[in-house]
Amino acid sequence: MIPRPVGAQTTNPLALNTGSDRHMQIASTPPDPNKVVSNFSNALTEALGQVEQLDQRSNELTRKSIYDPDSVEVHDVMIAAQKSRFALTLTKTVADGLVRTIRELTAGR
Repeated sequence: MIPRPVGAQTTNPLALNTGSDRHMQIASTPPDPNKVVSNFSNALTEALGQVEQLDQRSNELTRKSIYDPDSVEVHDVMIAAQKSRFALTLTKTVADGLVRTIRELTAGR
């Protein structure tokens, strides 16, 4: 038994307070499938756009470091290159997993 301070009230740590508008609300009707698909599509497009921006930033800093080395810090170039490399590797890993999953689902039919 855990000792409690004098006057402490016992609360249920598993009880969820859903009084705020930011909390998830239980929907009375299921979501519209077309809306879910468009939201997923938008999220995927945005994520791929961010990966592309990281790659463009890395290329821009690399070009600057070659043509005007005094205008950019080496550590900024290296950080941008690693961010771009990580994002591209993660994107490739997710895409490979998605393709593998689709193949397994279609092979089971």
